[in-house]
Amino acid sequence: MAIMYEIYLVDDEALVLEDMIVSIRWQEYNLTVVGSNTNPVIAMQEILDLKPDVVFTDVKMPQCSGLELIAHLREEGLDCEFVVISAYGRFDYARQLLWHGGFDYLVKPVSQEQYSGLFDQLLARLNRSKPQTLPDTTSDDLNRIIAYLNNNLNKKHNLKDLTKEFNISVGHVCALFTRHLDTTFSAYLTSIRMEAAAKMLLTTNKLVKTIAVECGYEDYFYFCRVFRGLYSCTPTEYRCSK
Repeated sequence: MAIMYEIYLVDDEALVLEDMIVSIRWQEYNLTVVGSNTNPVIAMQEILDLKPDVVFTDVKMPQCSGLELIAHLREEGLDCEFVVISAYGRFDYARQLLWHGGFDYLVKPVSQEQYSGLFDQLLARLNRSKPQTLPDTTSDDLNRIIAYLNNNLNKKHNLKDLTKEFNISVGHVCALFTRHLDTTFSAYLTSIRMEAAAKMLLTTNKLVKTIAVECGYEDYFYFCRVFRGLYSCTPTEYRCSK
């Protein structure tokens, strides 16, 4: 099941915030806006309380600039990604952002294509730093299925086989994943296989082909294509980046 990452938006213009919330296709990238504010001072406390995964902020704002906001949040120990979206394409602003460990600096107006490129890179970073954990649901049947899948990633799995293994219907299996995890059996299986592959790439010296097979992919090129779709880089690039 793909992780839904949380976003907080800061801009002193209410119309800009509203436009960002409505016009940007957050859900397509597993992102959700959990808060926003036109007052950076109020936003500062809300961000510390909410602890979002990413903060988008303008630079020039009354009471507190976006860069001052980032500096203060870093001093408070907040571990998240920062993206500055500003009307000012100034190198000194971008340099200050990088100094505070910011992720990217975009100059308004930002196109959907630019957002797409940003989100691809942002998700690759977030997926590396926050791997998924094994969920524990209120359904005993689903918990048993999840444990079985995680312990047998190298095997071929399909709904028909699961119904035989656990003596439940295909419809019941599908309903369990939808109701408790808001995903499908296929999507969940792919996500845990990719998570396991990413972990092995960083913690072992196994060949990528070996990792692919151990994660249930006999087709090496298909494995690489799926991995790139999730992490926005090849398995080899992912391993080298760390």
